[in-house]
Amino acid sequence: MFKLVASMVIYNNSFEEIERVIKEYYSENIEQKLIVIDNTNTGYLKEKIFALEPDVDYILSENVGYGTANNIAIKKYAENSKYFLIINPDIFVSLENIKKLIKYADTKDNFGIIMPKILSESNEIQYLCKLLPTPLNLFSRRFLFKLSYFNKLNYDYELRFLDYNSEFVVPVLSGCFMFCLSENLIREKGFDEEFFMYLEDVDLSRRMYKYNNYYYPEIEVYHIHKKESFKSLKMTIEHIKSGIKYFNKWKWFLDEERKEINNCILKK
Repeated sequence: MFKLVASMVIYNNSFEEIERVIKEYYSENIEQKLIVIDNTNTGYLKEKIFALEPDVDYILSENVGYGTANNIAIKKYAENSKYFLIINPDIFVSLENIKKLIKYADTKDNFGIIMPKILSESNEIQYLCKLLPTPLNLFSRRFLFKLSYFNKLNYDYELRFLDYNSEFVVPVLSGCFMFCLSENLIREKGFDEEFFMYLEDVDLSRRMYKYNNYYYPEIEVYHIHKKESFKSLKMTIEHIKSGIKYFNKWKWFLDEERKEINNCILKK
């Protein structure tokens, strides 16, 4: 039984990008395991990773998408771990902070997801706690972000009015770093594999919110956020397709549960 299992999906990443993550994660034995799912299905990093850390479970996969690839690890290991961490290769977190996060999680009787304070390389807070999205939220963030009205809409959606130095419960946390209670992750069957990429984290957060999702700012994690959908037409199309799937699943405009949850957060 592992105390912590972490899953990291890679796709055409360089060895240098993930080397420091693996080194830090295994810098001390805390009953942990790391699974690397290679969505490029080439095995180009397998020997280098095993030479660096033979305990890593390196899994080759077709490009099945972010959530589905993580589910490979969840199905294989979640039952044998207390906590399950979903982490991007562009994240860096010290093992000391992981230990602090485990200690904090041990104080909770039950939870869905915990996310720490996420910082950019320049030490700026990334506002990755969110309300449940409406179609207007997603459309305006992508296409109308320069207009003042939609800037205010986005300000509320990203909960920027909250004190990001304080702990709070929130419906949506970012898929770049999701620290989950394994038993609840298993109960929710991991990610919905209908989502190839984008909004799979929103969907999982929404389902895990019933157990409480916590933002915990006492530890800091660094994230090199690439925002690929803003740079690539192909990724923009994937983002739009994912949004359509999300709202087809959860309702577009008459989502009473969304309204109730968001209003509760806004009132607080």
